[in-house]
Amino acid sequence: MCERSQYRTILITDIENYSAQYRTDAIRARLRAQLRRLMTATLSDTGMDDTHYTMYTTGDGWLVTIDPAVGKPRILGPVVDRLGAGLRKQNRQVDMLERLRVRLVLHAGDVLVDQDGHFGDQLNFAFWLLEAQELRELLRQASGPLLVCVSDAVYQQVIAQRHEGLDPAAFEAVWLKCKDIPRLGWVHVPGESGLASRTGLLALDV
Repeated sequence: MCERSQYRTILITDIENYSAQYRTDAIRARLRAQLRRLMTATLSDTGMDDTHYTMYTTGDGWLVTIDPAVGKPRILGPVVDRLGAGLRKQNRQVDMLERLRVRLVLHAGDVLVDQDGHFGDQLNFAFWLLEAQELRELLRQASGPLLVCVSDAVYQQVIAQRHEGLDPAAFEAVWLKCKDIPRLGWVHVPGESGLASRTGLLALDV
């Protein structure tokens, strides 16, 4: 077994209510395929192709690890704008059972890789953020189909620095309970502002 460390941008998505009883396996298969298509199109719009990233299924979403040559600011804008728009367009064309609502986490760090793919603490951390109950609650109360959460490291390194015109005011600080440990995340719903504040989840001590 050969293990080596690589720095990667980590993007993970999860489909809301994927396992709900009102959805059949056929519907779940279509939801997975639709989300993969939208994500691939979004990444392609940034100028990336499949030599720049690796995509893995997580069952109810997708994990993407992206080459560091592709800067995080270059990813964030299209993810917020184009993926959100793609989800809204997709949802107008299908019935209620097949509408996609998605939590998305963006993080970055060193991961390990072997013949079976990527793994390690930084991937674990990104999944902890994704599974936080606070993010699930925020998406439930959001009017839009996409909730974006970036780790504090990504926020401080990219968004707070206003790289590529990113607006720090568009992201709200939220304490997320990850494995019983509070972790800071920064959330944004395209087309909707002040969600964390209205739901009482805004972190006031940052």
